[in-house]
Amino acid sequence: MPDRLAASIAAADWYRTSVGRLVAADLMEAVVERAQTAFGYHALVLGETGRVLHQRFDWNDRLRVGHVVQAGPPGGDPGALLPVELDALPIESEAADLVIALHVLEDRSNPHEILREIDRSLRPEGRLMLVGVNPASLLHLRSRFWPGCHAPMSAGTHHPAWRVVDWLRLLGYRIEAIEPIGGVGPWCRASMYARCARVRRWSAEWAWFLHGFYLIDATRRVSRPARPKAAFRLPSLVGSPVRGEVAGMRSPRAEAMPLRSNQRQRETERRDG
Repeated sequence: MPDRLAASIAAADWYRTSVGRLVAADLMEAVVERAQTAFGYHALVLGETGRVLHQRFDWNDRLRVGHVVQAGPPGGDPGALLPVELDALPIESEAADLVIALHVLEDRSNPHEILREIDRSLRPEGRLMLVGVNPASLLHLRSRFWPGCHAPMSAGTHHPAWRVVDWLRLLGYRIEAIEPIGGVGPWCRASMYARCARVRRWSAEWAWFLHGFYLIDATRRVSRPARPKAAFRLPSLVGSPVRGEVAGMRSPRAEAMPLRSNQRQRETERRDG
């Protein structure tokens, strides 16, 4: 069951603010740039934030994919989004060539079912782009204790990028890139955010772990990682000596030893005789 169903919807409300609109422009630019190498016929955009971006930038014009479907959890705008349960998507398996998930993992404290559904709907070698709030950022800290204009971002559970990457690798994904978005400062004034463009470029290289948002670009691999093999156990750890016989078969050394002892016994009898 979702912890706070409105988390991804509240995030969309933040992108409608003055500073959120500037961050949305940077986010759209990063997503479109990463999606330049994504080809196919069908794209799935998950989350209410996708509708906000579509109203300003139009997914159909910016993506190199023929057909774009926008979906989100119930409670958003039903006229623009297809209402879906995020852990039970009404999409055929391996039908999407590109999936863009915007803050949807924040609707769950354990979003594994959402990730499995996204994985099921994505074809092999398809691209997945995940956007989330960085819980180590100043924006996250301010949204929790001094909300102000960032109050919508306090809803839901924010998962760190390294944990999401671990989940994706367990599902067999290849991580293409992790990009910081939004800068370090949790500005509420759009003018201040615009002035700090140079600082954002600098911090993207040296303080990327403090940026407000992250974009994870991953590819669903055809071959999945094999299950880990059982650890090798030394004979001293087994508890009993290891014999050189397997499944009723005797080793050549075990067969040679009795022959040598019989030959010695015959030579001794000849000498005594």
